[in-house]
Amino acid sequence: MWKTGGLFDRLLGLTGVLPGIIVALLAVGVAAEVVARNFGLSGFYWMLEAVEYGLLTLTMVGAAYILSIGRHVTVDLVLGALPPRAYRRFRIGINLVIVLAAAVIVYYGAVTTHLAWVEDSTLYKSFDIKEWIPMAVVPGGMALFLIEAVRQLIRSLGPDAGDGTPRGERPEAF
Repeated sequence: MWKTGGLFDRLLGLTGVLPGIIVALLAVGVAAEVVARNFGLSGFYWMLEAVEYGLLTLTMVGAAYILSIGRHVTVDLVLGALPPRAYRRFRIGINLVIVLAAAVIVYYGAVTTHLAWVEDSTLYKSFDIKEWIPMAVVPGGMALFLIEAVRQLIRSLGPDAGDGTPRGERPEAF
């Protein structure tokens, strides 16, 4: 249905790389702070806040990629024990729940981000930053997640869905 290498798939590939870069930068920053404190220096007062923003960003940005490669949290023990027809129905149900939950998060994330924009609220911590900037990561990242969830739901409903898994790999029963 969607050709491999399409624009959205390339965007998902980028969202798979960006969290790794963020983790690497945070690891270097935290390590540098630990070294600085061990040498009696004051460390980086802003590092904790940078880690907070980094964790939020990597989670929201990477979620769609993780879903697209089928590495999200699943209970393989239960799914692997189901017969193929029940497995397919279960996957369709799971995909529906994922789509609905993502849609709710996108909606409320957009509403709260817009409210922060309209109120022109600012976060005064280590960085003085407009509140809508970190908040915008939530509806932005979850919108990508929602698109991928809808794609997987459509695939699971299709006649060639097989057992409904994202990449055609059904977990094996124990």
